[in-house]
Amino acid sequence: MKIPSSLNERKATLRQNKLKVTPARLAILDIFERNRHPLSVKDLAKKLSSTGIDTVTLYRNVESLQNLGLLKKILIDDKQTHYELSSQDHHHHIICKVCGKISDVSTCDVIVTGKDLLKTTGFAKVTEHSLEFFGICEGCFKRISK
Repeated sequence: MKIPSSLNERKATLRQNKLKVTPARLAILDIFERNRHPLSVKDLAKKLSSTGIDTVTLYRNVESLQNLGLLKKILIDDKQTHYELSSQDHHHHIICKVCGKISDVSTCDVIVTGKDLLKTTGFAKVTEHSLEFFGICEGCFKRISK
């Protein structure tokens, strides 16, 4: 699915999928478009604090946008769910274990032989994969190393 980047494209995508075009949905999509990295609902709430969107509305809208395929859910280290714009660009993430900073890793050199994986797990088909790396970002490393 092509991710709508203009306001008119976002509105059209919502309407085509029988979702109302609300200021909350448009604001959420706009934040993801401008930030271009995974955000938790808590992060979104901070960025939307001046809009008056309550937490329940925020969760419902994020879920609706995820179900529509505009947002992708990312589970990082079983701590907190993050979301990012769905895109055709396949990528992974690296997460700082100290401050929680998340950066995209655009290359995917992971090679999994599908037949061997399916044979050993009893699965019928691999549909997608997710891979997260954990480490310490440069800023935290400098603070820790002092």
